[in-house]
Amino acid sequence: MAVDRLDLVKQGYEAWNRGDRSWVLEHMSPEVEWVTPPEDLDRGTYRGYAGVEEFWGQWRASVGQLDFDIEKMEDVGGHVVVTARRSGKGEHSGLEISDKVVQVFDFEGDTCVRVHEYYDRATALREIGAEELA
Repeated sequence: MAVDRLDLVKQGYEAWNRGDRSWVLEHMSPEVEWVTPPEDLDRGTYRGYAGVEEFWGQWRASVGQLDFDIEKMEDVGGHVVVTARRSGKGEHSGLEISDKVVQVFDFEGDTCVRVHEYYDRATALREIGAEELA
C-alpha cells in the first residue's frame, strides 16, 4: 500500500515538535542527505544518520529545541515542499530564533532520502523544476 507522503511528513513534524527525533530518523534512509541553505553558518551537506544528527546537534546547542509550525505543505512533482516557521530559544545561550524555512523532501518509496532547505520558496521551486508555481 502506498504511503501518503504529505501525511508522513506532517507526522514527522509532529514527532519533531514533541522531541521524538528517533521517529524522524526511522523514516529516513541510512544514506540520507540533508542540504542546508548557503546562507547558513552551518551550511553544507550532511550525510547519513550521523551527519544529520551532527547538524541537528549544532542547532540544539545554539537554540535548544526547534519547533516548526507548518504554513504550507504541498506535493510538487513528487517532492514534498514545506514552508514552515521555526522557532527556538537556547537554554544556556539565550539565543532566540524565529524565521521561515522551506524544506524539500525527496523520497524513495516511503523513505526520505534527501532534505534540501531554502529560505526562499521561489528558489526552492526553481531548483526542483517547478518555477511556474513560484
